[in-house]
Amino acid sequence: MKNVSIKKIALIGVIFLIPIIAVYLGLGEMLRISNKPSEYIGLTFSILAASLFAVISIVGDPSMLLSGNWRQAWKGAKDIQLRLMRLTYLFVLYLVVLALLVASEIVEYNAMESWYFVHDVLAFVAVFSFLISVWLPFEIKEIQISRLEKEIAARKNRTG
Repeated sequence: MKNVSIKKIALIGVIFLIPIIAVYLGLGEMLRISNKPSEYIGLTFSILAASLFAVISIVGDPSMLLSGNWRQAWKGAKDIQLRLMRLTYLFVLYLVVLALLVASEIVEYNAMESWYFVHDVLAFVAVFSFLISVWLPFEIKEIQISRLEKEIAARKNRTG
């Protein structure tokens, strides 16, 4: 809990509040009656999922461990693993959006009116997922900068 601040708590609150407001204002119903937004959501989250999968694969590659003894490698790997776990949760969230999109299409096609709430759930999860994805490029950049700084420090120590 060392990195928890009032700013982060407020940001998390806003990130939850925006999709709640969107659903309250009828975004789920708008998704239900129009096909185009569903197509865009499917395309957007498919691209995000594929890109994130590639990033997780590259960043998590054990050959990317910095040189040094096993203890340094273990410490660096531990930090990277925590960050990769957050990225993995985000990837799963993208898959949930895509699954909800399929479910909403099935509900709409079969006119299952008692299941129309699925569109509201889709609207909430899609907006929420998109909002938390905004930090993704910054997280990846931070991982790379941290690795570069550690490698530079390790080279300085070797040369002296």
